[in-house]
Amino acid sequence: MVKKLLLFLFFLLTFSTVTFAQDDDVRDKQILEAADVRIHDIVASPNPFTVTTRIKFLADDEFDIEFFVKDLLGNRIFHKKIKTKKGINTITFYRDDLVSGIYIYSIKTKSKVISKRMVIK
Repeated sequence: MVKKLLLFLFFLLTFSTVTFAQDDDVRDKQILEAADVRIHDIVASPNPFTVTTRIKFLADDEFDIEFFVKDLLGNRIFHKKIKTKKGINTITFYRDDLVSGIYIYSIKTKSKVISKRMVIK
């Protein structure tokens, strides 16, 4: 009888602890999502391009971002700070004197960096 009681207490304490941990995890996730600024649907068009391309993305709110273009060695080619607007945003990028090749463009928010590639013909 004592063994059954101990086993019952063990299961009771184990599952109640797990339940509380899950509640805390959900609460922490909600806090992080509220603090996280969201951008999505990032597309460079045309890609590949010869003279100019437009990077379009959707922003869920107004916030500051940084736009970077780097070569494949990681050298920064271009940098611009931008204030987004809610909805569709467009960044126009000009080739200028860059040689043909593959480049990486990045959009950096306060909590994450999203990088994609673009090709100059």
